[in-house]
Amino acid sequence: MKVNDKNAQPDPPIISKHSNLKKSLYRHSLSLGSKEDLHIKSILPRSLALFPSWLESHVSDPFRKDMVYLILSTTTWYLWIERNIPPSGWFKLNADGSLSYDRGGYGALLRNNNADFIAGLAGRLDLHSINLLELKAIERGIQLGLSNAVTNLWIESDSITAIAWVHGMGCIPWTALRSIRQIHQGLHLSKCWKVSHIHREGNSPANLLAAHRSSRREMLLRPQQLWMEIRTAIEEDKLL
Repeated sequence: MKVNDKNAQPDPPIISKHSNLKKSLYRHSLSLGSKEDLHIKSILPRSLALFPSWLESHVSDPFRKDMVYLILSTTTWYLWIERNIPPSGWFKLNADGSLSYDRGGYGALLRNNNADFIAGLAGRLDLHSINLLELKAIERGIQLGLSNAVTNLWIESDSITAIAWVHGMGCIPWTALRSIRQIHQGLHLSKCWKVSHIHREGNSPANLLAAHRSSRREMLLRPQQLWMEIRTAIEEDKLL
């Protein structure tokens, strides 16, 4: 299909050596290995079935088209993770738990609908259940939101099990009941709330907080207290 010049768009970059692909996309099948990353988010449509017609209308250079097909035939297909933007007046709380051989940790961060960091926390617990750590992250995150006068709260966790338990689904162990009760009490103090799942790849800032090794049982964080790795992850989230 020939594209009229007035409707033609600049050809997007085909290959980016320093792409953020692996940080912002969800791995669907095999590894890219050592290949340079393809900027799939900028050149691929949502449906692979629509790809031929989409490519025809967006990339005019035949050589660049051949390059795209070549890369796709020798790599894997990825699904990208898009940031769920809360409505105006709402705040997003991302929570995560972390479990290693010698410690358990949890982390949560509060951001406004522009993805600007408001507050966060990172703590450690002598727990050896990742699901309980995930619940603890949600529990303390809600309390963090309430302490910052947040009444419209959208909570995201990458734990499907923890999300199900919060919604009262599944076989809930007695060891989780206290945290769930605290979570429900906090939610009832909020004007509006939502609890949903997010892929781990889209929950990177909370994961970094949960994995942080601090000598303190729990540390509260304000924007000026963030270290570079967290700052970078938060800024990358804004690009999704």
